[in-house]
Amino acid sequence: MTKHIIGIDLGTANTLIWLDKGETAVFNEPTVLSRNIETKKVQDIGYLASKMLGRSPYNIKITKPLKRGVVANLDDTVDFIKQAFANLKMSKVLKGSTIILATPSDITQVERNALTEVAKRLDAKEIIIESEAKMAAIGSGIDIYSPRGNMIVDIGGGTTDIAVVSLGEVVVTKSCSVCGDILDEAIVRYMRNKQHLIIGEKTAEYIKMKIGSVEQDPDNKLIDVNGRDIVSSLPHSVIISTSEIKQILVPLLNQIAEVIIDTLEITPPELSADIVHNGLVLAGGGSLLSGTREFFEKRLNIPVHMSSYPLDTVINGIIETYGKKKK
Repeated sequence: MTKHIIGIDLGTANTLIWLDKGETAVFNEPTVLSRNIETKKVQDIGYLASKMLGRSPYNIKITKPLKRGVVANLDDTVDFIKQAFANLKMSKVLKGSTIILATPSDITQVERNALTEVAKRLDAKEIIIESEAKMAAIGSGIDIYSPRGNMIVDIGGGTTDIAVVSLGEVVVTKSCSVCGDILDEAIVRYMRNKQHLIIGEKTAEYIKMKIGSVEQDPDNKLIDVNGRDIVSSLPHSVIISTSEIKQILVPLLNQIAEVIIDTLEITPPELSADIVHNGLVLAGGGSLLSGTREFFEKRLNIPVHMSSYPLDTVINGIIETYGKKKK
């Protein structure tokens, strides 16, 4: 019986799965699970479950198995992955397989043990835990085996990973709590405190994607936002602008910039000199926010490059590393 190699980018926002038979991800959907409260059975996962966020009936519970880049609910995480393979009609490949998981740089031993338990429950023979930042660097096309220093900043849904890589290894790494989810939460708070409107996280994410920007002089777009009035509790709508959202996002991106500076401060001088010349590479869904590259370029005074496929860099790094080994 063939033992398969399975790569899983288990993200807070999205999960991508690669099987050694192919050259691309076979699964790429939101990390969301819906479960029937009465029967305890999984109802849906991925896109179908995420559409129910904030809209689910009384007997359906919607959960996100991961929080801040790590396992928040062990049972939900295992069920999510099992259901993903069931949907792909590939449940049998899990037994006796080698599973590669990419994790944030600041993962604790308890969180590492949780991932090992996930692999056990999936009947995997072996689990390999890789650095998310290292895989993102490889997936971004960085030559990590070069003696020159390169920096990767992966702004994900649950955490931002920052790392300097050289000679095939991570030399310095730091993690920042500011991420896609934190940006959404900040928009929810702003709408509640300033506009007296209660909105859900999906609406906040939509606002961020539609009119969010950290450009120096962005086009001041307007958007009509629907929610519940905090005073009357009745449905209500308000119009907000790009300039309002920019005021929320800029301080948060400044926090990421501060952690990048902290990382550079503890980087060996020779590698720092390389980064001044090479710049850093942005990856992850958070890097798609309008004006992000220009913001960091101005703030840090070094070249900043965007990954070609920012959402797929981690899984592409796993494919690049382990796909070749299989061959």
